[in-house]
Amino acid sequence: MRPVRWVATQYVKPNSILAQRVPDKRGRTLLTRGVVLTDSLIRRLMELGVRAVCIEDQATEDIVVREVVREETKVRLFGMTYDTLHELAVTQFAPHVRAFQIRKMFTPVVEDVIDELRSTGAAADQLSTVYVQDGELFHHSVNVMFYAVTLGLKLGLNRHDLIDLGIGTLLHDVGKLRLDRKILQKPGRLTEEEFRIIQQHARIGYDILMRQGDISARSAVIALQHHERLDGSGYPDRLVGRDIHLFSQVAMVADVYEALTANRVYRRAFLPHDALAILENDTAQGKLPQRVMEAFLATVSLYPLGMSVRLSDGALAVVVVPSAHNRQYPVVRVIEDADGRPVEPYEIDLAHARDVHIATCEA
Repeated sequence: MRPVRWVATQYVKPNSILAQRVPDKRGRTLLTRGVVLTDSLIRRLMELGVRAVCIEDQATEDIVVREVVREETKVRLFGMTYDTLHELAVTQFAPHVRAFQIRKMFTPVVEDVIDELRSTGAAADQLSTVYVQDGELFHHSVNVMFYAVTLGLKLGLNRHDLIDLGIGTLLHDVGKLRLDRKILQKPGRLTEEEFRIIQQHARIGYDILMRQGDISARSAVIALQHHERLDGSGYPDRLVGRDIHLFSQVAMVADVYEALTANRVYRRAFLPHDALAILENDTAQGKLPQRVMEAFLATVSLYPLGMSVRLSDGALAVVVVPSAHNRQYPVVRVIEDADGRPVEPYEIDLAHARDVHIATCEA
């Protein structure tokens, strides 16, 4: 554990020192801890789509960010997810060497995630630190799994359930890899036909997973149902209420929040509290499950420890007391004024501040 601050790559200043390694989409190391970031390195990270990095910062030297999931676990998880999704997507059936072994392969690393999330209080403070690249299906899948397992722990699911939930959420979007990337990455509004094609990924993914001999039906159904909604407005089967499996209900909340808070080719990421407002509105309208949303509110911090934020008055601040249980109102420490000049650090409790609020996230 060490004093760190999460900052969006586009706002990193030259000569900043990495406090954590930077992985690629397969979990392999791009840059190691301790590297001094130059202009060219920063540009390269942005070109690769690296959203944020963790840097050393003396202004936050008393802030110690704990790892909710060990680096070694994340490396294994990203690599296995990338390889497995790619393999399932490019071949009609997994090669013989992998056939009927996916659950066996994933179970040990998912168990490690369960144990590590449980030991760190179900990741209430620090889930955002798993973000690496926006718009990458592999990273989206891992992030959704972290949220889903966190919610599953809060809901009291047993270990066997958590393993099936974890594996199912890791593979829930495999069907998208069989679709035209031009449609998936289209920057503008989808046509009705393009949206119909996108909707096919749910059933395609389910069919792919059900052909794998050792993946449980409870895991596979997440791929089929994670876009259903309790009021029947979802797809592909317009299921309602209890017709939607609990695992799929957990996945739909995790999937929506992760998608809203990540940058996409067609829009910027929503602020966490704005994303939460959308989820709460959908819950009030009967689209999302109340029980799962209550677990979300009780465990997931919108603005975790060490996150850099820009305030409405232009000042740069860092979160020093996470926002669990008070939603969009963390305690922040101001470290720069609106003109980018360092200031003598001072703290603001945004729950009681009436003239300033978070305008943007810079991590």
